[in-house]
Amino acid sequence: MIDAGELPYIARILEEGVSGELESEIPPITPPAWTSMMTGVNPGKHGIFHFIRRELGSYRCPLNDSSHFSGMDIGSILSRQDWKVGLLNVPMTFPPYPVNGWTISGVPCPLESDSIFSSPSLAEEVQDLLGHPYESDVNYVPWDGDTEPNQEDLSQYASLRDELFRLEKERLELLPILLQRHPVDFFFTVISITDRCQHFFWKFQDRSHAGWSEEGERLYGEVIREAYHLADAFVGKVIELVGSAVPIAIVSDHGFGPQNWDFHVNRWLEEEEFLYRKPTPRWVLNTKPVSRFPGFLGKVPFPRLRRKSQTDFEDVDWSRTRAFSSLDGICLNIKGREPNGLVPEEQAQPLLNEIRHRLKKLTMPGGRKAVDWFVDLDECYSGNRKQEAPDLQFQMGGLTCLLKDDWNSKTLFSERRNAGISGTHRFEGIFALSAPGVKPSQKLSGMHIRDTTPTLFHALGIPIPSWMEGKAQSRILSKRREVVIVEESMPIPGGAGVGFTQQDSEKVEESLRALGYLQ
Repeated sequence: MIDAGELPYIARILEEGVSGELESEIPPITPPAWTSMMTGVNPGKHGIFHFIRRELGSYRCPLNDSSHFSGMDIGSILSRQDWKVGLLNVPMTFPPYPVNGWTISGVPCPLESDSIFSSPSLAEEVQDLLGHPYESDVNYVPWDGDTEPNQEDLSQYASLRDELFRLEKERLELLPILLQRHPVDFFFTVISITDRCQHFFWKFQDRSHAGWSEEGERLYGEVIREAYHLADAFVGKVIELVGSAVPIAIVSDHGFGPQNWDFHVNRWLEEEEFLYRKPTPRWVLNTKPVSRFPGFLGKVPFPRLRRKSQTDFEDVDWSRTRAFSSLDGICLNIKGREPNGLVPEEQAQPLLNEIRHRLKKLTMPGGRKAVDWFVDLDECYSGNRKQEAPDLQFQMGGLTCLLKDDWNSKTLFSERRNAGISGTHRFEGIFALSAPGVKPSQKLSGMHIRDTTPTLFHALGIPIPSWMEGKAQSRILSKRREVVIVEESMPIPGGAGVGFTQQDSEKVEESLRALGYLQ
């Protein structure tokens, strides 16, 4: 698209500055990737591995929020140096924490709530500008992209496309007004529409995908292209507002490609006798509140029997289970760590080796070797929070195949054909920086997402905290200068404000599940 002249503003940044491929985090998903970018440290130190987190000492996996990452993000560091900061739609900034400026949080956060704003007055101001409450993201539940129906309803994608473009255009309309009314020294926003459109519309422009059809391409084959046009307009508006003397960086936390297969990991664990389930159907005691009762009674849990026919996480027989799926990986049920731990600690590594050995023998439909590589936790992560990661992570089918916690699947692998989600993340993102003193049209190589903040600080002449692991790309400047490091201890988790309410958490998890990010 750049070569064809369709993205003139993004092309301008690449031509006037430095650019190159940016290697994403492991795993290459929104919360760990953006947190590594903002803090300059790996997930083993900042503690964010997914949208959800392992609550050590339990089997619970609640949503992550800004109070749970260690280190300090780029906006907070600049705030300490008296920079005015504006954060719009940046992931992992809910609840808003104190910055010298303002914040409108990004995912994961409530879809529609004043709590995502750094002040009630900002929430009221934005609502007045829009004429309705601000929405942080689409509620994806009506489009449930993670279920494979027998037949595909192509008409449903039209309303999703319209909602995605409406929300991004609203943010684009807010952009100049916010920056004029609340001027800042550092502005950070995330354009979401390219991610969402590639998740849902990939197969319509990829004729090799099993879900491609002539009718689908005719209706939606240009949606991703249109999303990049809108992203380019966003970049153009920023250039117009700040001028060419202000440094502008474009950062993508990951790339994209097709999602063709699901691997039903719990079924595999059960077949290999690592996991056991209680039999279904069976009668269970339900103690949830009866919402049809009025007033106080609607909040009181009433015990009652119900017949359960579908299996889920509650049906795991922990007295026999040695391994289970969590956070897009596999966790061991270790004695003394999990509430009903079964595996002695000294047997954990031999068990992991056994699981790896059996996974290596697994083949996908068509005969391709299923697992490409395994994550070595000690090589990939360092820090006192790496124990919060899954015990085993691995890549399958060149990331065309993802793990799915489907407890009721009849097969180990299922092909994506009619499911709403047809695209997923890749490790190759992009970094680009146009700034005075930066070499024009220079190509970078070997840059990791953790290098982003140190590199920006170096370009701006700001000392880099010694606790950051990322390396400043010093070769980006026309006149090289020494990288300045300031000695300081890594900040502990902080956060501010009230996190997710139970109701908000349920709604956000339901929407993320429909977007394919949760199982």
